[in-house]
Amino acid sequence: MFEAERIAGTEFAPSRLREYLRPPFRKYEFTTAMSPAHATRILQEIVEPPRKWGRRTTAKRGYFEGKVAGSRFKIHRVAGYQNSFIPIIEGSFRRDGLATTVAVNMRLVWPVIPVWVGVIVFLAWSSVNVDSIVAGPFAVRMVVIAMTLFIYLVATVPFAIESRIAMKRLLELLRPASDVLSS
Repeated sequence: MFEAERIAGTEFAPSRLREYLRPPFRKYEFTTAMSPAHATRILQEIVEPPRKWGRRTTAKRGYFEGKVAGSRFKIHRVAGYQNSFIPIIEGSFRRDGLATTVAVNMRLVWPVIPVWVGVIVFLAWSSVNVDSIVAGPFAVRMVVIAMTLFIYLVATVPFAIESRIAMKRLLELLRPASDVLSS
């Protein structure tokens, strides 16, 4: 169901409408001419250590926050605003001949997922249940269905926007223009 989407061109431009409607989970894969060690160093330069209780642990200001260790990383984008839908980015570097394959998985923060799914299931069930206290007449049921769709989009649209921003930055870092021209 969630196979890795291969990024091969010079531009990261997924289908907009489809991206906004997909569940908030993404898998991407792309290649770079860098070695895994060099890609790790490049990523470490812009990743600041995780915060403790919302406060920075070092003076380092990075574009991402998290950990890069060996050939694996777990990061998220540092935003200047509060957003529960910023994707957690887990990935790895794997040597593939002369190139390095970068596998990236994006997902929501775990506490957000059960709340989001729970609200959607509750609203969907209330709209189809015959003895529903929430939705009685047909018009009210249509409003509840519209609310269900709205709650679904409340998570998927910001997640799609944030994952696009983060993925573009990762591609800029790990696939410089000279890499893309040679592939």
